[in-house]
Parts: sequence; C-alpha cells; structure tokens
Amino acid sequence: MCGFLGKISNKPFDNNSLIEANSYLTCRGPDEFQNLYGSFSNIFENDDLTNFSFLFNRLSIIDLGPNSSQPMISKKYKTVVMFNGEIFNHERLRESMEKDGIQFFSDHSDTEVVLNGLSVYGIDYINKFIGQFSIVFYNSKNKQLSLIRDRLGQKPLFYSYEKNSLNFGSNLKSLVSKDSMPEVDSESLINYLNYNVVPSPKTIFKNYYKVEPGEYISFQISNEINKVEQKKYWKLEDYVSNNKFDSEKFFELFSDAVKLRQIADVPVANFLSGGIDSTTIVKNIADREEVVNTFSVGFNNPKYDESIYSREVAREYSTNHTEEKLDIENIEKLINDSIEAFDEPYCDPSTVPSFLISKIMSKKYKAAISGDGGDELLGGYIRTNQTIKPKNKLFSLFKYLNRI
Repeated sequence: MCGFLGKISNKPFDNNSLIEANSYLTCRGPDEFQNLYGSFSNIFENDDLTNFSFLFNRLSIIDLGPNSSQPMISKKYKTVVMFNGEIFNHERLRESMEKDGIQFFSDHSDTEVVLNGLSVYGIDYINKFIGQFSIVFYNSKNKQLSLIRDRLGQKPLFYSYEKNSLNFGSNLKSLVSKDSMPEVDSESLINYLNYNVVPSPKTIFKNYYKVEPGEYISFQISNEINKVEQKKYWKLEDYVSNNKFDSEKFFELFSDAVKLRQIADVPVANFLSGGIDSTTIVKNIADREEVVNTFSVGFNNPKYDESIYSREVAREYSTNHTEEKLDIENIEKLINDSIEAFDEPYCDPSTVPSFLISKIMSKKYKAAISGDGGDELLGGYIRTNQTIKPKNKLFSLFKYLNRI
C-alpha cells in the first residue's frame, strides 16, 4: 500500500512543511520517495503559475523498475497521476490501448495504464478498472484535478480545501498535522459513539473529508479552487436483484477474484484465521497446486484461542505456516500501538491481532490476501440476520395480517 500527499495553492507555501507531514506516510511506501513540486508552468506549456507539491511513497508490487515511479507524468497528454492500489486487469487494458496506438514507456506498470487511460478516454475510464485504488489525476489541458476512490473504499483518500488551496492524501494524520488548531467535528463524534466508526464523507475533524467509496470529485484550478463535479460512479444498490443464488457461478467468480489478487512481482502471503472465508481462499490456491504462505495469531489463554483451526487448515493444505501467540495478560502495549496506527477513532477489537500479524508479515512480504468482505458479502454476521428480522411484535402482527 503506497502513500501520497499533495497540495495545490494559488499562494506560495513552504514545501518543507509537507515533507515533515509526509513522515506519517513513509511506513506505507518504504521502497522509494519522490517529491514533485514547483509550478505547473515548469512542466507543461501554457499552464498557469499555480504552486503545487506532490509527494509519493512507493511500495513496489507491480513492475519494480524506475519507469513505474510516481508521481508519473505524461508530457504528451499534459497530465500527472498519483495512484495507490492495484489494477488487476491492467494487462488486458494495456493491450487494448496499444491497439489504439497509445504508447507505453514502462514494462508492465499498472500506474501507466491509469495515467494513459484517464488521459485519453477521460474520467469515465475508471469504470473499466478492476481493482482497489485511490487516484489523484491532474489534467493541465482543462486545469482540473480529480480525486478518485475505488468502488468499496478499500484505499483511503482524504482532502480539505478552500478558495486558495487544496490538500489531499492517503492519510488523515498527515493532512491534519499541518493544522495548528484542528477542531473535532461534534457530529462526527456523536456518529462514532453511535456506530463505532466515523461515517463518510466526514472525518473526526472539521473541514477534513473522505472521498466516498465509488466516488470521484473534480476541482477546477484557477484564480480560485472550486469543486466542479462530485459523482458516484458506482453504487452497490444498482446490483441488487432477486436472482436465485447460483453456487457454480459464484465459485467461478470467486476463483477468478483470488487469481487476480495473486498478480504481483513479489511473493504474496495469506491471512489465515481458520474461519470459512480465509480457509476457502487458501483451499482455492492450494487446489491449483500453488505455494501458499499463511499467517495466523493465537492466544496463550485457551479461553480465547482459536489457532487450532488455522493449524488444521495449514496441515490440510501443506502451507508454509507462521503462527504468533498473543499473551492476553500483557497486551496493553500492542493495543496502544494498534490504536495509534489509525487516523481517527475506530472500535473493533479484531484490529489488535490483525495489527500484530501484519507487522510480522511485513518483515518478509509486501502483499497479502485476507478474507475480509466474505461475511459482509454472504451475510455471515449475526447482526445481518437481526437487521432483516422484524423489528418488533407490532411489525410482526402487521406482516401476519397481510398474509391473511
């Protein structure tokens, strides 16, 4: 997961303050740091003298060569992109673009697919992307900057703006760190206490926002910076139907999804809790006779320990398994460290073991597949059933009378 930070302003600003703020992002991209800054007139002809700074911290997963570095510029199309995530179908999209005569300079960079796709075909080209992404795209021809987030919001993207400046980044802490007096948003605080999370598009701080899942926002960069378009390009409800569940079709899609997420130029690991979701992924990979690298967390206290299930799965599919034990009696530091890793308040105790196993994984691996989303997709939570049940006895009575 790469990390980026940027600022566009009609007034001069101290770039060193951005470099300091970038310290919150270096952990996301330890492989390479690039800072492109100055004025757009230094890069593109006929652009105005708007001051900007784009900082990028790269975690190299696809095309590890220098031609895939970011920020990535197209002098031909007068565009710039910063992109965090992965476009799983980038090879097929590239082939299609090359047939249209579009030239590429990298070996197989998905970043260049994003840059050329948006430059040539326009913002709606994002509908062709299969993957997870947060994208910053600047087009010098119309002097617009667009912030784009993937369909389910897997990659974070924050921003704040006023008439003279626009700030954006992968990390809320980096944006807020430049604010001497950030103010907590009271409505966001109430929402957090009600829902255990701060819902989009707000953040815990006033005047700082999230780009919502499946959304893009475009800003006009002129004498003043104005939001000119905000669009939901993908909505989950558009895909809700009463079609009968087709298990054969589901597992075909599931297998394709797992294969796509294994595309990388570095080794890929797997989270393994022993639950159905992560176990199914491990089985799918093992059934193709591929090497599976699994990681799990157990507890020293047998009351909380479920590692017996992950060990059983690891044995069944002969994985390269690593298990870490948590001492529940001495867990305070780990809890504090996991809380510190978040940008804003978030209430989920499962983040503690996830934080630990991610830390252990990162010593050897840059990419990992988890089973997150399985319970949401297939209704695996108790609260899912509770949500669709009648809310009270009176509601149940009306439902019964309607059947008479």
